[in-house]
Amino acid sequence: MLLIYSPKDSARLQYVLQLFFNELIKTEYHFTTDQNEFLSSPLPKLNYSKKKFGNHFFLFAHDLLFEKEISKQEISVGEYKRIKTIFAHAELSAIPFDPLAAAFYLASRYEEYLPFKSDEHGRFPDKESLNYKEKFHEVPVINHYAIFIKEILLQHYPQLSFLQPSFQFQLTYDIDFAFAYRNKGLLRTLGGFAKSLFKLSAKEITGRTNVLLGVKKDPFNTFYFQNALHKKFNLKAIYFFLLGDYGKFDKNILFTNKELRALINRISQINETGIHCSYVSNSFPEKIKTEKARLEKIIGKNIFRNRQHFLKLSFPFTYQNLLAAAITEDYTMGYASLIGFRAGIASPFFWYNLAKEETTSLRIFPLAVMDASLFYYQKLNAADAFLKSKQLIDEVKKVNGYFQFLAHNDLLSEENEWKGWREKFEALLALSS
Repeated sequence: MLLIYSPKDSARLQYVLQLFFNELIKTEYHFTTDQNEFLSSPLPKLNYSKKKFGNHFFLFAHDLLFEKEISKQEISVGEYKRIKTIFAHAELSAIPFDPLAAAFYLASRYEEYLPFKSDEHGRFPDKESLNYKEKFHEVPVINHYAIFIKEILLQHYPQLSFLQPSFQFQLTYDIDFAFAYRNKGLLRTLGGFAKSLFKLSAKEITGRTNVLLGVKKDPFNTFYFQNALHKKFNLKAIYFFLLGDYGKFDKNILFTNKELRALINRISQINETGIHCSYVSNSFPEKIKTEKARLEKIIGKNIFRNRQHFLKLSFPFTYQNLLAAAITEDYTMGYASLIGFRAGIASPFFWYNLAKEETTSLRIFPLAVMDASLFYYQKLNAADAFLKSKQLIDEVKKVNGYFQFLAHNDLLSEENEWKGWREKFEALLALSS
């Protein structure tokens, strides 16, 4: 048992203590604000305050965890054991930065509550993030901070015990378009032919015609191949289905379509399933419950997982709306155009609602890599995309963390721009153990 002292308590401090000691390095602890209790106790000790006393493990405390307002922070950046740090200082302390304040700032997404100029979809711009500006967005720094604390504690108190986490690889899919040509309805099918004619694309016209005549399989119907890969590598994937009403950014097949419903049913029998909340649900949160109910009716199971379409997150509103709809797991925490660790962490964690200053029951599963980020935004070919993904996996393995890859069914189509990606995707899954 570890005894942790601080002269003041706060919801923020309790949140980050739970994150470090319950979630990341997994050791029992007791917290006190009573200095006499701390000094007289025979237990291993950690002093988190502004004053060192005795020879106990001392971390100099930044003010952030004891504030109640949300305001722009003056953040000093440093480096410790070749890992970038924030809230660096020159105080007498076991390490030259405040890992608790740093973890809270990153995991709570503090900077996303401050004023910013959003992108064209109303999202926080990835290149405005502290992680990107200071070039540590591809390193799960919070996991490293936890390991630093664990190592120093063991130096002081070798009798302490910790549970060792293991590397986790989670494959997830967003099914925005279950089919490229099938089940689009007459108007959308005619519109597709018209666009192909306008572009003078004989290949598209031929491909669409052959699929509709049953001569060729729909190129986006790669689900049997996915299933074969899952069996080969002993993976349990999570599928997120877009079932919103048709709109400018929600161009999915109608949720009433029989073939789509049969597909969802088949997939849900052997994989985990979640709702892929529509783009428009961000403006009309009542649609979250509607879309969730549609999926529940199709598969006959309770749905508690979500990922936002276009990875749209707005703090605290998106997560508050998900909780109101009985969603308890979210897989959106990543950027559309940037791979890496948006919250600086490669482990699932509970969302802290800064607006209400409380730890919530919503569990966040951070996203490390999305296929669309690699291809559309970073313009990588299949070979380079694989190497970049492997680099991120290696970073996560260093800390025995959680790596989540987001794929789309068209990635495996071997059509046009996706030629060669199927082979590299299989090579990526081979790294899952």
